[in-house]
Amino acid sequence: MLINTCVITIFTLNVLLLTHVRTNETNDTQTCVQLYEKGLEAYLENRWEDCVVNFEKALEKYRKYRKKVQNCRLKCKSDAEYSEPLYPVDIENLLFFERAIRQTLCIIECQNGSPEILENHNVNMESGNLFEDQRPYEYLHICYFQTKQLEKAASAAFTFLVAHPENKVMSTNLKHYLDHNIEKKDIVNYDAKDYVYLYAHGADAYDNKEWQFVVFNMEESLVHYLQAEEECRAQCEGPFDHGWYPDFIPSISNHFTVALRCKQKCRKKLSSLNGEIHDDLLPSHYHYLQYAYYKLGNLKAACQAVASYLLFYPDDETMLDNMRYYSKQPKVEIAYFQPRREATQYMQRQIYETRILKFVHNEFQNKLVTTTTEGVPSQTDSTTSPSNSS
Repeated sequence: MLINTCVITIFTLNVLLLTHVRTNETNDTQTCVQLYEKGLEAYLENRWEDCVVNFEKALEKYRKYRKKVQNCRLKCKSDAEYSEPLYPVDIENLLFFERAIRQTLCIIECQNGSPEILENHNVNMESGNLFEDQRPYEYLHICYFQTKQLEKAASAAFTFLVAHPENKVMSTNLKHYLDHNIEKKDIVNYDAKDYVYLYAHGADAYDNKEWQFVVFNMEESLVHYLQAEEECRAQCEGPFDHGWYPDFIPSISNHFTVALRCKQKCRKKLSSLNGEIHDDLLPSHYHYLQYAYYKLGNLKAACQAVASYLLFYPDDETMLDNMRYYSKQPKVEIAYFQPRREATQYMQRQIYETRILKFVHNEFQNKLVTTTTEGVPSQTDSTTSPSNSS
């Protein structure tokens, strides 16, 4: 076998896991933050039904708000990049600022036209972190338990545990629910992205030698994964309090670096398959695909997948052996070993961003000794918590 199968050991995944916490449509104009506070108040007062209703509404509203914010940022970035410049020659990087202005105007218009964003005007970094850290589930699982909704209680506990795998209290809670005859297959990660399920289906198809289904699910998973990472990166482009009054360029550099550090964390954040970390999650798609395409007789696609994987792990002996094997097959051309476009673009961006952050780290450390009011690094440590800005 050319590939070690990636096994998801926590829970068996199936189509039913696509069920999330849902609430009835409502004309409730309360913000997600207000609903969170009402849910917490109900929890403290042992009003379990109200606790469930308010936390569910808060989560649903925050999901819609976050999705709309991400969509606005991604759409406006794309629109600005493809807009016709005001002048045909880029002088003194004016094209960058022109696009930034266009993107800003677009974001303002997009957000002003979004009820989801306007209704949740009081979401700031602190309140956004509560939702990003899955804090509502820390209380909601108990409210579900008290209202005798044991499967939902177990799923809420699991959802929190995925985000906080070292939390021993929640691990004990989940074990308690399993002891109440809750089946593992019925437990849902309410915050799981679509690529998680698609990847799991693809891995199962691989084990069953259903090569067409491997290709279908892994290709779909790849698309959804890359989209999820773009959304995560867009989430990093929110407001940031500098805490000081820098000059024009230092302020841009400072905010950019904080956002970039946040974006670099997205790959790790998305590498969790329901609590089990897979550092090679993205490239492993190409590992599955190269073998599945080979079994289906599509050698060109197999070679492209091999080359794509080697962008991430150029010294991987297994894949290098595969490349040598494929290169000896009849009708295989050297030109087939071209990495796929999305893999090339991903790695080029990754390399460039890594070099920028390394440059920032190396070049500004000495300056920090003499001043705290100049340059990028004064606000780029982990205490700024930029990864959950919204």
